[in-house]
Amino acid sequence: MDLSHLIADLALYLAGGLTLLVALAHGWLGATKIVEPAQAAPSAKRILHAIMFLSAVYWFAAGLLLLATPTQFAGHVRFWVVIGCVLMLGGGGIGNVWAMRGRHFGGYALLVISALALFGALLGI
Repeated sequence: MDLSHLIADLALYLAGGLTLLVALAHGWLGATKIVEPAQAAPSAKRILHAIMFLSAVYWFAAGLLLLATPTQFAGHVRFWVVIGCVLMLGGGGIGNVWAMRGRHFGGYALLVISALALFGALLGI
């Protein structure tokens, strides 16, 4: 294995680990700091819970995929698995930055993770 593939693998491992951390923090903080204290109708709280929980689950799954990519996927499959994760995480990051008008760190974290994963995908080609 050459140095560029080693760096690509490390970038994907780092992106995957950070994604797991962001997903866990989003799920926990969203439930405890946003949904529970919200003064909203029960149906609105259910929707908030679903948004917090499902986005955390999707991001966690993306993190697991990114962690598995260096050892489980090769070639074009590896590239497109990472691109799928980048699109999902990057889309969430862009949406977060837009919705929160840039005042929330979560969107920036997702964008940094997306860039790191994209770097790993492009370097690993």
